[in-house]
Amino acid sequence: MSRVERRSSVSELAEDRRTVARRSSRRANAERAFRWLTGLPVVIALGLLALLLYDVVTDSYSWQVVEPRGSGESFAFGEGFAWFNSWKRVALLELQAQGMTAPEAEAELADPEQRRLFAARNRIELMYSVNGQGWRWLVTNSRDDRVRDVPLIEGFRRHDELMTSLEPGQSLVLNPWLDVAFFAKNASRTPTMAGLAPSLLGTLWVIGLVILIAVPIAVGTGVYLEEYAPKNRLTGLIDVNLNNLAGVPSIVYGILGLSVFVRFMGLGPVVLAAALTLSLLVMPIIVVATREAVKAVPDSLRQAAYGLGATRSQVIAGTVLPNAIGGITTGVILAMARAIGETAPLLLIGAAVFTPRLPDGPLSIYSVLPIQIYSWVGENDPEFAHVASAAIVVLLLVLTVLYSLAFWLRRRFGRAW
Repeated sequence: MSRVERRSSVSELAEDRRTVARRSSRRANAERAFRWLTGLPVVIALGLLALLLYDVVTDSYSWQVVEPRGSGESFAFGEGFAWFNSWKRVALLELQAQGMTAPEAEAELADPEQRRLFAARNRIELMYSVNGQGWRWLVTNSRDDRVRDVPLIEGFRRHDELMTSLEPGQSLVLNPWLDVAFFAKNASRTPTMAGLAPSLLGTLWVIGLVILIAVPIAVGTGVYLEEYAPKNRLTGLIDVNLNNLAGVPSIVYGILGLSVFVRFMGLGPVVLAAALTLSLLVMPIIVVATREAVKAVPDSLRQAAYGLGATRSQVIAGTVLPNAIGGITTGVILAMARAIGETAPLLLIGAAVFTPRLPDGPLSIYSVLPIQIYSWVGENDPEFAHVASAAIVVLLLVLTVLYSLAFWLRRRFGRAW
């Protein structure tokens, strides 16, 4: 080979290497761009979630300039704290600050009717700040005059200005709308007195009945369709309809519940009608989750059990269900989480937006957390926005606990075959 030919060959080889290098660089750049593009939606979703949490959490606290109708006194944490009787201790201090003697205050609260009236008019709260003093007990009255309401962050920034602008008889308080008293109070047309007790208990009643009604039927249906039902056109039609029902808008179930349970059966807008309606809503989800969990159990385990002489029912009860319990439980919890957050079907079947008393049975009128939030958001009083934000935080915490439990159960009982 001549010198010229060798130079040409070396030049071609170098060019080939450069071409390969350029192609490798383009592929690496394309890979990085694709990774960033697929990760961008995750970043956006997390950012929007963080924005939502920031908004509802900060809105569940506010600085307020208040002209109290009561004594206007606040009490140190140690003065009013008791392990199980702080409410009474603070109430006694407030009555004495209003001019009663200690025996008169004790007699006032010893009378059941007077105690009920005091509790109906007043809310005892542990405020984070009262006139610059931290952790003070304050008795707020339903007729207190709220002169100004300032958002949490703005209040921190303007704290000194707000303090110097106070007039005689006014107080600056950092009001935690989400506190222990919020869970104990009944519904009220006054933001200060409004609480979650009826809607929280109503949610527990409805979801408890949904679990009792929907879970046995749906899990049994899933096991039967997967283990017993023959594979023919009928079961194929059932499969299609189950998948379709799992995606039907919830308002359709509300129309069905209104027609069948509320009107045809004559139940009316009560807890049982809501539970039956939501049971119809979640049953397809649980059936599909059960079938997928049962289907994931390897046939080799079934055949081994049959080889040991077990009957079909023994195989299902002793082999299939224990190995499918993680998927079934996860499906049930996710279905219950969806039921807790539903609003449209319950509004349609007549869930109350204001319940003056706690539900005491399946035939009681009721409200649930999403309905109560919907009601508060629609109120004209801007202070109800803080109450609604506090309720949203509670609802988000409940859903977070349920989803975390589902994730843990999936990890705990999941099987890799």
